[in-house]
Amino acid sequence: MKHLSFEQLYRTDFQISEPLAKQQSWATRGNLYSAFGKPKISHTLLWFKSCEASISLGSGEQIPCKRNSLVYMAKGSEYAVHFSSTGVGVEDTVVVHFQMTDRSGEDISPSEKPIVCFSSVDSATAMLLDAMVEECKKNVVCIPEVSSGVYKLLALVCQKQKSRTTKHKFARIRLGIELLEGENDLSVSEIAERCGVSECYFRRLFQAYSGESPMRFRQRVRIERAKQLLLSDEHYSIGEIASELHFLDVYHFSKTFKKFCGVSPNKFQRSSE
Repeated sequence: MKHLSFEQLYRTDFQISEPLAKQQSWATRGNLYSAFGKPKISHTLLWFKSCEASISLGSGEQIPCKRNSLVYMAKGSEYAVHFSSTGVGVEDTVVVHFQMTDRSGEDISPSEKPIVCFSSVDSATAMLLDAMVEECKKNVVCIPEVSSGVYKLLALVCQKQKSRTTKHKFARIRLGIELLEGENDLSVSEIAERCGVSECYFRRLFQAYSGESPMRFRQRVRIERAKQLLLSDEHYSIGEIASELHFLDVYHFSKTFKKFCGVSPNKFQRSSE
């Protein structure tokens, strides 16, 4: 299992498979679910639609879950959920199961332990979850529709977590993060100056945020965009892509692309045909 933060997942091209959404009632099931001794075989998003709960970890840590909160549990994790404020015949929770891998097929997870994604699900997200459940009730389920719901939920969670992280821990370089994610050719020193910090401090904090240097981060983001353009139906030339993504020239683009992908842009494009 490859562990990525939600911030890394935000900019990762990943795949969802085997999605399933269903309602659950817990009053008649003893208000308890335990995965201790039987690790989860899928990733899970659990919406506490009309109940509260407490999640117990093997370490003894307790994670309180309020009514209407949404929680993520990773594949392979072990925990117990103690439900409260449930009712007989009431749909207490909505659970969404799915598999999540990177493009090479390796399992990925943004958190090793359960994490509260939303303390209060808004009406649009609630409608999305309910719609996924209704689709999964059909005899013939439209898997792409349910998968798209999972992608949407994870995108919302990633955006929330990313915003939370940059707002607090990395507040001083938040503008710099946005600039590096955008389309510009500002140097690291220029970006640091706009943030009101030294270049050394900016580099150190950005490394902590992304796990890589600012320039490598920018190059990798541009290469991911280049891969999308190479695979698009618009048939962009290598020169057009190099220019659009602010590379010095075709040679610089091709060299950088091969460094990240192991093959030239032309070979990458041909291999997908």
